[in-house]
Amino acid sequence: MATDSKLSDRYNDFSLEPLNTPHRRRVESTILVELRRHPRFDTRFPARAHAASGAAVDVLITNISQSGIRLEGDLEMIHALLPGLEHLDRHAPTPVQLAFVLPDGSAPPTGVKMCCQTVYVRPSGEENFQIGMMITAFDEGRNAYAGYILKRQAES
Repeated sequence: MATDSKLSDRYNDFSLEPLNTPHRRRVESTILVELRRHPRFDTRFPARAHAASGAAVDVLITNISQSGIRLEGDLEMIHALLPGLEHLDRHAPTPVQLAFVLPDGSAPPTGVKMCCQTVYVRPSGEENFQIGMMITAFDEGRNAYAGYILKRQAES
């Protein structure tokens, strides 16, 4: 099959931008991309957080997933769980133990105890903060927690 040289020359005038350019990365960075492995579910139930130092503080769990939890609290939470923290964006992963009751309607209520590690710390208002936690181990309630997550997935 012969090619039409006039047609070929006309398309040579087009400048095709390679896929990996600063412009493309800038556009992609403006699009919200969900990079989490597991879906998150909004919650609002209380928990007791224990730092490795032995300090304990009441917190609020505001979202959960199969692999993580987000805590919210005030400055007391930050001082108890992350002593000596000077910059929210520069903290070393810190172990925390959480104890809470699942609001699953079971009788007796299902208690969960888990070990977590901090992933991020950020302000969520003038006096409130959020701590993102990665679950590292369960001491109690692993199956109940997994069941609760499955129930929430089925509802969404």
